[in-house]
Amino acid sequence: MRNSYRPYATWSPAIVRVGLSCLLLLSIGGGAAAAPPQDRLWIDLDRPVDAARKVDPLGRYVVAIEDREGYGRLELWSVPADDRAPIRLAGGPAEGEIQAFRLSPDGERVAFVAGPSFGAQQLFVVPISGGVARRLDDDRLPGAAIARFAFRDDSAAVAWDTEESVPTDTGSPPNVVLLTTIFNNNFESGDSSEWSDTTSNVCPAPTGGPTNHANAVPPGSVWTANGSPHIFTGNVQVPVGVTLTIAPCAEVRIPANMYLEVNGTLNALGTPLARIRVHRHAGAAFQSIWVRSSGFGDLAFLDLDGGGSSSLNAALTLEGTGAGQPRAKLDHVKITGSAGYGVYLASKAEFAAGSRDLVISGAGATSATAPFPMRLSLNAVGSVPTGTYTGNASDFLQVEGGTVTSDATFHDRGVPYQIGSAGATFGVLEVDGGASLATLTIEAGVEMRFYSLGSNVGGLFVGPSSPSATGRLIAAGTATEPILFTATGVAPPAGTWEGVTFSGGMAAGNLLDHVQIEAAGAHGGDSLFGCPPINQAETRGALKLFTEPAASFLTNSTVSNSSLHGVFRAWNGGLVDFVPTNTFLNIAGCNQVLPKSPTGTCPVNPGCS
Repeated sequence: MRNSYRPYATWSPAIVRVGLSCLLLLSIGGGAAAAPPQDRLWIDLDRPVDAARKVDPLGRYVVAIEDREGYGRLELWSVPADDRAPIRLAGGPAEGEIQAFRLSPDGERVAFVAGPSFGAQQLFVVPISGGVARRLDDDRLPGAAIARFAFRDDSAAVAWDTEESVPTDTGSPPNVVLLTTIFNNNFESGDSSEWSDTTSNVCPAPTGGPTNHANAVPPGSVWTANGSPHIFTGNVQVPVGVTLTIAPCAEVRIPANMYLEVNGTLNALGTPLARIRVHRHAGAAFQSIWVRSSGFGDLAFLDLDGGGSSSLNAALTLEGTGAGQPRAKLDHVKITGSAGYGVYLASKAEFAAGSRDLVISGAGATSATAPFPMRLSLNAVGSVPTGTYTGNASDFLQVEGGTVTSDATFHDRGVPYQIGSAGATFGVLEVDGGASLATLTIEAGVEMRFYSLGSNVGGLFVGPSSPSATGRLIAAGTATEPILFTATGVAPPAGTWEGVTFSGGMAAGNLLDHVQIEAAGAHGGDSLFGCPPINQAETRGALKLFTEPAASFLTNSTVSNSSLHGVFRAWNGGLVDFVPTNTFLNIAGCNQVLPKSPTGTCPVNPGCS
């Protein structure tokens, strides 16, 4: 670790406030009036700003500058005190090498300077818990080293001064640049009230455009705000190893059926009041921003409107080559009016860590086969960002059926998950880690709806038919936010899907608390298990267990509208009771079916228990 930061000796600040959620830059020459003393008291630029390791005021994180990845580049890292994985805050190609940083008094943000040790530097701010680093100074200012910077005591503003190169014979003092930022609502989790269609950009009218683009972009390409609008005259590709930067306030127009293909890196980082706009040029929808398996997109405060046509069928397409393939980081991206999906994560692509506040509305505008805001595979469910996913042709997150092979979590994102769909995959979800134990966690408030078509019946299956315990389900709802397992459709009838089934070895720690299992009981093809009544012999039920658990793990829950039984105890063994604390409604057969004895026998005329 090193500290090459150079404090500057003199400064002359001025502050102009124009209301909440504003970003104001003020460049003052030598003749400017000094700020009133009371406005100077909130900031102390004399405090040293350095690269020393720091603990946030709440004791939650240790922040440090390190070459943690061994690439010879100094990066900014936040290390949680609770043993969670370290979080890389900055230091990649988008920001450059980190020189110095300061923590906000409330412990929520880190301001830092990045760039060469001597020469032009840039000032950023980033959430201490991770996210997109936002640049605070302005590309239109002359290149200079940032001299000093500090947070206001209430953490709501940042100020700095710069060291400018000035001819010594003029006697002019250095320029002083002060930024006041009021972080109203902090632009957090799903709050879109302060951006996009409700808050105007503070962008100057461009004078250098329009600019036409086609074919491969050259290395180091920057699409500036002043060159807007940037208009496609053919498909545009970002080759492997090439970075395309789209500047704040830039406007990009894509004609019908054209696309932007990203095999390298796309950096399109707007700001709350200087957003980037990408939209159809005229007429029909364009295809997509298409991030291929070798590419990566870093998108922030970007409005994407009118895509999703043709074969890609999504306004934003992320393409992987297997699980664990983050293809884009999205921060306050708004996708509207897509002909098909808003986002399609193909071939197991995922969202990158730090993605948040994604808004998708108007998806499925013209495509009956892609009416959802998002389509993704099972491995990617845990990466779905916070956001708003309503106002689409079908307000469900479509998850392709398959097998959960490693730990995964379905987060509550405000709309149901639909497992499978017509023309895609069947609604079957399995939890099977193979040689190890895979845990599927369902957050409180989540709805999971399983798609069935003819004999291809949807269902949730935990563990394979083998002695080893390779699957576990933890679904912990609450009284006010229960978890719902049901079938697709409005008021689906009983027996529309198979239900929740535990097969093979029973793992410790399974939990179904405050859950609702509705409309299940479809026949899965099993028979001769357990001891159901003679006239109800099929192994059908909303919850089926083929291995005896140590104790009941269904609590405070409701099983309703089963076409046959409620809980089917399909094992040979003891009488583990799944009835206490639970409610059974409209069950055609038994609330609970007797298991066979340890020797595999049943009573002569078994009844319900």
